[in-house]
Amino acid sequence: MVSDSSQANYYNPPSVESLYSLWVKSMHQYFDKTLKQFGITGKKLSEVTGISTTHISEFRNGKTNPSCEMLERMLDGADQIKLGAKRHFCELLAGKEPQPIEDPIERLDDIQLAQLLLRVANRLENRKSVPQELLSA
Repeated sequence: MVSDSSQANYYNPPSVESLYSLWVKSMHQYFDKTLKQFGITGKKLSEVTGISTTHISEFRNGKTNPSCEMLERMLDGADQIKLGAKRHFCELLAGKEPQPIEDPIERLDDIQLAQLLLRVANRLENRKSVPQELLSA
């Protein structure tokens, strides 16, 4: 038989519902933090994903929960705008310290960068499948 005093010291784990609620709340905060960290606006994310700015705003503020598919679209869109945004969010959600993604172009000196740009321009110039509006942008 267990005495009353030993029951008072027994660990009572949180319910699955409360853990899920905490996780969802963290998800909203981490999503908002990620967009701010990468300078991604709701308007730009909406343009890239086709998801309304209202829906994005409501999710950022914890008023709605997106489906897994919708969250993935938003994260893919954020990553399309700024490479590393999706990874940053996932690392935050996993409780890890987000690691910056090193941009290899930033390591190039001016001569190396000019050489790279010339190679890219020559390669695109020789392709007929590249839409002209992309080349003039």
